[in-house]
Amino acid sequence: MRMSSVLLYMVLLGFGTVITPGVGLAGTLLSLCPQHLTDFSHAPAYGLLTWLLTNGLRECGWPKLMALWVGALVAMVFGLSMETLQGFVPGRYVEMGDIVMNAIGIAMAALLILSAPERAALAKRPFTP
Repeated sequence: MRMSSVLLYMVLLGFGTVITPGVGLAGTLLSLCPQHLTDFSHAPAYGLLTWLLTNGLRECGWPKLMALWVGALVAMVFGLSMETLQGFVPGRYVEMGDIVMNAIGIAMAALLILSAPERAALAKRPFTP
């Protein structure tokens, strides 16, 4: 499973980038969503991407901090790439607010990952009801 779920999720995010509002089923659904909802959806989407990337790298044996740095960097570069690609889609625009929301989601995921105790430490804890 390692990185395959990450790649699948990145493909889904990429698909969302090239949807033209009002064209086809996906475009019609996109045009029905309130703008503020689509704007704010960037934060959890890129937070999840950061978490998936970091966990995938951790499963490959990477240390937590290195996996987090690389995961966050890859998520940000991917977000910038998708935003740039979106500029070529009719009816879509490159928006700085989307990039900011991507960064907020990445930062929130990074804080959660950093604050989470290590799995090994959890396994050694005695169970107390």
